Amino acid sequence: MIVTPPSPFPASNSREIKARTRFHRVHEQRFASCSFNPGKGRPSRFAPLFLGSDAIPTQYLATDYECAVHETIFHDVPIDEPNKTVGVDNIRPLAHSVIEVKRDLVLVPLFAPDLARWGVSRGDLIDTTAADYRITAQWALAIHKSRPDAHGLIWTSKRCDPQQAVLLFGDRVAETDLREISKVAIYSNVGEMRQVATFAARVDITLVL
Repeated sequence: MIVTPPSPFPASNSREIKARTRFHRVHEQRFASCSFNPGKGRPSRFAPLFLGSDAIPTQYLATDYECAVHETIFHDVPIDEPNKTVGVDNIRPLAHSVIEVKRDLVLVPLFAPDLARWGVSRGDLIDTTAADYRITAQWALAIHKSRPDAHGLIWTSKRCDPQQAVLLFGDRVAETDLREISKVAIYSNVGEMRQVATFAARVDITLVL
């Protein structure tokens, strides 16, 4: 079971992301491709984050489209459910964006060797359920406070390894540091929906009307 982060927080490693690296994002169409969440919505693994009463804007990204779909559309589907389904109404408001970072970024890695130096495992921090998000978000905040040079976090996706998920800190990365390469409404695009259906079939999820 995950415990609250130690204080003072121990030293952490770094992973550099070079300018022109591209990431994928699944998000509501009404938001711009490069927009940050201002601290609203339901809790997630590493958000929302607050410094006092001030929210730290955040943005989740993934290294490929399949990972982005798993981290959003399929995120709440129990892996051990015998009849896994996702309603297409959940997909209607969503867009798939590809964005590119315009400058080098420093991310704190949350891979197994990096977690081991803190005495925790993937099972403690990455493979936890929503019931632990209040505590896992505290770890993200502790890393943010201990690493003023860090622009965010990177880890191996729980649902779609070996692809990686990224969280950017919006007080250190601006929307202008990112470039929209593409933005496509998923439900109304045949190619996009075919890809989502392929991803769903791989894990035996049925898309239902």
